Amino acid sequence: MWWTEMFRQEIFIANGFTEAADEEGDTNTTLSKFLETIATARKLRRLSRNELVVVVSANVEFVKSFAEYSLKGRLLVWSSRFILVTKLPVLNLQQLLMNHWTFLMMNAMAINSEMILGRTRWSVYTAMPYSPKGKQITRVASWTQDKGLKFLTSFGVFPEKFTNFYGAEVNISVLTYSPYWTTTQTTNSDGTVTESYKGSDAMFMAAIAKALNFKIYNVPAESWDDVAKKVHERKAFMSPIVHFVFPQRMDRYDYSYPYELAPMVFCASKPALKPSWQSLYYPFAGDVWLAILIVLILFPVVLLMSLSNKLSAADSFRVLTTSWLVFAFIIGTAYRGNLTAWLTLPKYPPRAETISDLIRVADRVTSPPYGEEFRTFFQQSSSPEFKRLAQLMDVGPTVLEGLQRASNSREAYLDEKRYIEHNIARHFTRADGSTGLYLGRESILPGLAAWPMSFDAPFRPQIDSLMMAVLEAGLYNKWSADTIEEARLEGQKQKKREEKINNEDGGNSTANQALTITHMQGLFILLLSGLLMATLSFITELFIVKFYGKP
Repeated sequence: MWWTEMFRQEIFIANGFTEAADEEGDTNTTLSKFLETIATARKLRRLSRNELVVVVSANVEFVKSFAEYSLKGRLLVWSSRFILVTKLPVLNLQQLLMNHWTFLMMNAMAINSEMILGRTRWSVYTAMPYSPKGKQITRVASWTQDKGLKFLTSFGVFPEKFTNFYGAEVNISVLTYSPYWTTTQTTNSDGTVTESYKGSDAMFMAAIAKALNFKIYNVPAESWDDVAKKVHERKAFMSPIVHFVFPQRMDRYDYSYPYELAPMVFCASKPALKPSWQSLYYPFAGDVWLAILIVLILFPVVLLMSLSNKLSAADSFRVLTTSWLVFAFIIGTAYRGNLTAWLTLPKYPPRAETISDLIRVADRVTSPPYGEEFRTFFQQSSSPEFKRLAQLMDVGPTVLEGLQRASNSREAYLDEKRYIEHNIARHFTRADGSTGLYLGRESILPGLAAWPMSFDAPFRPQIDSLMMAVLEAGLYNKWSADTIEEARLEGQKQKKREEKINNEDGGNSTANQALTITHMQGLFILLLSGLLMATLSFITELFIVKFYGKP
């Protein structure tokens, strides 16, 4: 308690300076001393796990200043206990308690000296932001010399304020960000519009709202920066949607319990198969083809030279033909088997999977507008790969624009993993369920994600506790998987509808097509080449027989 006594002395000094400033007009000195006192008290508070802050003043302006600057200086948290001892008129005190976050939302009470029928009564007041009657000031206890201390309520002088919101509206601020949070509007029969929320984080927030008994009101925002501003200014208590935990963001707001591993990844187009005619040489490796070529050139020469002096010409040709047939049978059998396997399971060319691969093959890397924070982070990094990535980044395109550019050119799109997965599933799934895009195996930033909250939010312990309960039950992962699967099925159905309309209009469908000459052109080229060589050989043989007689 030594530091509490020190803090009390500092507050008394600040109060003295306030009164002196009223007389001398030196407000700058007073404010400087006041802020210094708040900063010192906060340092002492952070060294303790159980602290009590007491302010004694009958000056309304001083109490207002304390409420304002203690909030800006982040003096109090919910574990702190704050007592205001004063002798203000009851109406003035109630207005103070009702209109300032420090008294209304924090773990605070006021002890007020009142004159009742010529006798002094000390009353204990607590501001309740949520109750069955709404926001109200409650007198929880009183003390008089003849009757002593008397409790007037059952919940004590430091009641828990956030276990039940009694159906009140709680301000949040989010923007559409699938699969975490989407909004839909439904027009009712009476003409009214009902807004509903979908997505994994929306269901997460709905479960917490049900447990704490409050309604959700989404404060409109123009951008993500505006969302952060509303949380910082406490116009919204939180933004219940995935946010990366960055150090540079912690000067604007706090975070909830980290609930999601939300790695930042890149998305690019799957490498296309090489032209079909190249499948002719796929079954064998290059060195095998070279060995076959050497055998075709050298073996007949060596065989003829070795047999020409020992056997007749006819016997030499028979041995050569037999050897060739055996060789052709072995090579042909192996070739057909490998070719069948290759056509059944084609091997795609290598693709970029890591940051090193990405910066080597990509011309540009697109990112949404809020990606500017990530580019700044990459620029400030000591990693050469991150610095190069920052140079390649093009901040500004929407997710659909970025994915479309990635599917049509040597570009990649950079964003949060589940967000990319959802948009690929919803907008780039083909009728057969496949897609032309893929996610890189290596994460760009394997970071944690949490919900931004206003600084030192007194309701954070309740929110964190419920978040951990939902996560441990596995519900959040289930909601996320269901949301992405639903988007994939919807995208597949949409593509099938488009193809059906295209077929009815005389177009060609790409779904369940039969094999055409385009798919088999390599085999047809091989067949035609063989037939052509056989024909030329036959014509050559006829020509030799006609002009030179039988061999």
